[in-house]
Amino acid sequence: MPIKINKNSIMVIVAVVVLLAVVAFGYFYNKKQEAKNIQQITEKAIEFVNKNLLSGGTTASLQGATSTNGVLRIGLKIGEQTYDSYVTKDGKLFFPEGYEIKDPATTSEPSVSVGNFMTKDVDICKENGKPIVYFFGSATCPHCQWEHPILQEVMKNFEGMVSFHDNPNAEADMEIFSAYSDGGVPTMVFGCKYYRLGSGESDGEEQEIKNLTAVLCKLTDNKPTEICSAVQDLVNQI
Repeated sequence: MPIKINKNSIMVIVAVVVLLAVVAFGYFYNKKQEAKNIQQITEKAIEFVNKNLLSGGTTASLQGATSTNGVLRIGLKIGEQTYDSYVTKDGKLFFPEGYEIKDPATTSEPSVSVGNFMTKDVDICKENGKPIVYFFGSATCPHCQWEHPILQEVMKNFEGMVSFHDNPNAEADMEIFSAYSDGGVPTMVFGCKYYRLGSGESDGEEQEIKNLTAVLCKLTDNKPTEICSAVQDLVNQI
């Protein structure tokens, strides 16, 4: 027995098909427009970083972008390192680093170790397999002038074991500087895990050499042995 389809049924079917087509078009159009907006915002963010935060020929490149928690998370590759930064979806606010907001009752202060170095709960950052050591100073800062030659001398004992980013005028690696310093110098960051704001003048040059050596030995797993064995008591306190 043949099935009869009346005119009203046909009209309903046609209406449903048209509605689905409109919804599908709107969905794919919005996705395409969103992808275009993300591309424009990330390009703007990269341009801002390269023009305002980096210098000395260093540039950042994009390593992907995703939408998360109401903002765009963008991967910035600077040198051998990749960093997560954030930008609002209107492209007006840029955040070099995101910080998790924790309950003040459960937030602990950074632990202070040998030589007043503070410890951050992060993995050791490396370049070509070597821990990175950063120094940030200023030519007009007397405390920097005291600290800088001491660190340079200590670093000679660790040649080939660490990657030394020496910035006596705080002109490069600004993403690290802004993450660890309130703008003051000297600032030293050892492997992204140990850092200190200020010099070690209060301890004196002899003790400062031992303190810096101990922190470096902690990064290099007590190598070179002949250097690290002399400060093993300090290394054990870190």
